[in-house]
Amino acid sequence: MIGTEKVLYKIEMLNDTQYYSEFTILAMRNKAPLSRPKKGIIKKGITGDVIKKWGRKYFAPDINQTGIEDFTPPGQPHILIPYKKVENRYKVIG
Repeated sequence: MIGTEKVLYKIEMLNDTQYYSEFTILAMRNKAPLSRPKKGIIKKGITGDVIKKWGRKYFAPDINQTGIEDFTPPGQPHILIPYKKVENRYKVIG
């Protein structure tokens, strides 16, 4: 069924990974009002699920962890990151 989500496995990041740079469209979207854009860095140790949705693979970070605010919009930790951004930078933990 299109739009359904299937969890493939749980992962943990092995290295800091830059998801976007400071002055891209994502940085502007993910900044707090009246603040300067930030670099979107997925820190080492961040965990989440690799899921399949809409026929593609994504990384969905767990929401209650330290460091998630470095790459998610203020007040909106539920995001899907394209799998190619985290590919070969993680270990499977479950």
